[in-house]
Amino acid sequence: MIFTEENLQSLPSRHRANLINNCCGIRTANLIGSVDEDLRENLSIFNSVMHLGSDPVLIGFILRPLTVERHTYDNIQQTKFFSINQIPKDLYTEAHQTSAKYKKNESEFETCAIEPEYFDDYTIPFVKKSNIKIACRYESEYNIKENGCVMIIGKIEMIAVDDSGVGQDLWINHEKLNSIGIGGLDTYYSVKCMDRLTYAQTHQDSKSIYGPQKTSS
Repeated sequence: MIFTEENLQSLPSRHRANLINNCCGIRTANLIGSVDEDLRENLSIFNSVMHLGSDPVLIGFILRPLTVERHTYDNIQQTKFFSINQIPKDLYTEAHQTSAKYKKNESEFETCAIEPEYFDDYTIPFVKKSNIKIACRYESEYNIKENGCVMIIGKIEMIAVDDSGVGQDLWINHEKLNSIGIGGLDTYYSVKCMDRLTYAQTHQDSKSIYGPQKTSS
């Protein structure tokens, strides 16, 4: 199937959204936790969390236009902190439910049966079942003029990772951590590590360093 710009505009809005949301592939699945100035909890699923750099250690995510209430955005503006929590396989249905439009005085932790966890020095909630938990401090934001979305940039202050998925070189194996991915807005995929390859260099074949293709040196 081939879709031109004209074809896309003529599609029913829901069909077009399904196509566009899925055509870029599987994305990260995370829950972002925050509190407002009165320490009321909020938790929401995001498929747009992205690595922005390791020096300085920056991470970002995309918010939809601020034309309606965005509790995550409002909370981050008030407290300047948020948590990012990788969604494991056994939490995807509860995580999906956080995308519903709950009122500001309703905690998604409570209404969606997700247990929070708190670390010393932070008032923001984390997801207890998550195997990768990241504490972030708000750094800046950028408005995307083409569609009104907002890119939030945070500086990583703390990472808590389950030991079972961390290698000696601090490589993280998402298969061992039961991480999942998201296709579009409603489809969830399990993660399997096919291989890990050596650093690519010109005129040299990359070699397998993890997985069934690995050969003895």
